[in-house]
Amino acid sequence: MFNYLKLTKITLFIGLISFSLNFTVLAQNAASEVKLSTQEQTNLNQGKVILKGEKGAYLGQVLATGNLDTAWQVLTDYNNFPSFMPNIASSKIVVERGDRKIFEQVNVVDLLFFKEKFTVQIEAKETKPYKVDFQQFQGDLKSLSGTWQIKQINSRQILVTHRVKVEPESNTEKPFFYGIYESYLENTLKAIAQEITQRSQSSKANSY
Repeated sequence: MFNYLKLTKITLFIGLISFSLNFTVLAQNAASEVKLSTQEQTNLNQGKVILKGEKGAYLGQVLATGNLDTAWQVLTDYNNFPSFMPNIASSKIVVERGDRKIFEQVNVVDLLFFKEKFTVQIEAKETKPYKVDFQQFQGDLKSLSGTWQIKQINSRQILVTHRVKVEPESNTEKPFFYGIYESYLENTLKAIAQEITQRSQSSKANSY
């Protein structure tokens, strides 16, 4: 048992080092501004989720009411994701080294005629308090990578931007998977915006 645990820790540590270059590339790709149509901007201002992309490459945006510190707390609250994120059965940090963390997440898809559970270990690199770059360290997906970004656009509102590329294992029906994943993304963005708003309101109320 001791040797297995030691080997696991060494493997995770090597992963933290070896993915540094990949995170740099992700950060560079995420730097470009998002261009929205007039209708998309109107929908965003009305509190709706904007989701663009297809076939595993997506960009999502949503507005939340709150401040940057609270938004950052929500975005990096990995151990508590199941309490406010849809379809997440469990989530826990397994490695933590400064601004780099690996957390294991169990996701459950439960539809009328379909139920599936998949587990991923996600490596996150935090650039506080604006961005989290992430990618799958190991797990049930073929690949997963992307970024979460938050930006204070005025005294009351936070813009949450999410970019992600995902590919299921080869034995998974891709159109079916992507259809479910797109719905999951929209619900996730809604949940994050709601959590930021609720925590910000609670923090403001407690300050009086």
